Amino acid sequence: MIRASMVLTAVLVSGLLDAQTTDSTSTSVQLSVLETSWLEWCQATACTSNDTALWNIRDFVKGETPLLDTATIQTRMHVLDAASPMDLSWNPIAHSRIAFYASKRPIHLGRMLGRAPLYFPLFEEALDRHDLPLELKYLAVVESGLNPKARSHAGARGLWQFMYATARGQGLRIDSYIDERRDPVRSSEAACVFLKKLYNQYGDWYLALAAYNAGPGNVNKAIRRSGGKRNFWEIRYFLPRETRNYVPAFMAVVYLMEYHAEHNIFPAELFTPYAALDTIEVNTVLRFDQIAAHLNMDVESLSQLNPMFRLDIIPGPPEKWPLVLPQNLIPSFLAYQKDMILHEPERTPKIVFVPEPVIYRVKSGDVLGGIASNYGVSVKQIKEWNGLKGTMIRVGQKLKIHANPRSL
Repeated sequence: MIRASMVLTAVLVSGLLDAQTTDSTSTSVQLSVLETSWLEWCQATACTSNDTALWNIRDFVKGETPLLDTATIQTRMHVLDAASPMDLSWNPIAHSRIAFYASKRPIHLGRMLGRAPLYFPLFEEALDRHDLPLELKYLAVVESGLNPKARSHAGARGLWQFMYATARGQGLRIDSYIDERRDPVRSSEAACVFLKKLYNQYGDWYLALAAYNAGPGNVNKAIRRSGGKRNFWEIRYFLPRETRNYVPAFMAVVYLMEYHAEHNIFPAELFTPYAALDTIEVNTVLRFDQIAAHLNMDVESLSQLNPMFRLDIIPGPPEKWPLVLPQNLIPSFLAYQKDMILHEPERTPKIVFVPEPVIYRVKSGDVLGGIASNYGVSVKQIKEWNGLKGTMIRVGQKLKIHANPRSL
């Protein structure tokens, strides 16, 4: 279920409305009749309407940018901080990111709010299962803009932007047909495990987030250069430039996703709510166009719900693959599955799994046999992929390796 009703409950109860009264230590709110009625409607309907006029209780004009009052934002962040195990208290650096996103990125944030019904419930289930702060779901907004097919210039992919080596280390499968970095369920599970490991290493959530972005090596180096300090704000200027703004960006996204209505930011391009979907196992080779033709769906919508299938093909046996569909289409899929297979079968390719190549940099002491064993391939294959005539390699040399997807 979309968390919009919960989000907007927080909006109304956290000192955002005209009828509120506040002091330095507490926040009390009195709702108007209009606001109370709106809140009741929101809770009853889960706020999944595309009619943004229903959200706009302040009657903002389209394109209007509300004033950013520092005292009000401080009060709101105080409320967020009190309800979270993470430090969400106001500071001027986070405030500057809030001001930037609210004034320069409202359309982008509206798209994120529209995608939230599909992804946030799934993230929250995984975070809750691992006993992690639910606010970490907003990290995926910072990382990928809630786009499971997002790819960074460095090669990170998916909702949680895993690099190849990190993804493989978390047990995610990557090959010619499957990229589990793009699968919301599997990548969220991997992200939770990885974030928990980083938190256990540093004992501080913002150092853990910095390590998620820049890698533990860069965080450890920043700690040493700062004289052993273990607070993000104290080591911030010793971190890579991108990572310095990473935590402030996260805080700004938490704030604006929670208090979007107060900044004239509303959901756009509303995605299908997670609660309206279901999963069925498929063990036959099926193209998405075969499925779409019998379910009155378009391939793009099917791909949006099932982004881990890189070529819009379910690769079939010997494994059973999860296919996500709207609940109301599951009976039709079961009824027409055999007919789908017969729809233009000549276009269905022969399934041959070819892992995505990884670039390995040779280290001191490496030999081809050991590298081949680590990646589940043969020495002959490594030589063929890299045009090597013999087995001599040098430190720093880059080798292209098509790793066996089941080797790590």
